Parts: sequence; C-alpha cells; structure tokens
Amino acid sequence: MSTKSEPRGGRPDAGRSAIMSERRRLINLAYRLLGSLADAEDVAQETYARWYAMPQEQQEAIDSPAAG
Repeated sequence: MSTKSEPRGGRPDAGRSAIMSERRRLINLAYRLLGSLADAEDVAQETYARWYAMPQEQQEAIDSPAAG
C-alpha cells in the first residue's frame, strides 16, 4: 500500500519532496515578512495555486522558480 507521499508502486516522489522543501522556504520567508504563521501559509497556498494555474509553457520558461 502506498502513502500520500508515494506514487503508485511505493517509490518516494522526488518532485513532491522538492515542492515541500520549497514550500517550507516560502512559508519561512512570508512569516518573516508578515509576522503571522496563518498569513504566511495563506501566501504559500496562493502562490502554489497560481503556479499550478499557469500553462506548462510559462512554468518551463522560468529558470529558477525559487529565485523569483
């Protein structure tokens, strides 16, 4: 049986690990700017919603999303 962090076959998803690492960095940055964990989490969620709403071509045009 696989868990939510593992795709079918039981192997860990490296892409998901990278995303979660970036999410932590984004929340940390937003927290330092806003001073509220709840607001920082809202900002991170909005950022990911906007990222995944972008067409694939636009996502691929960004060399380093973390550098934004």
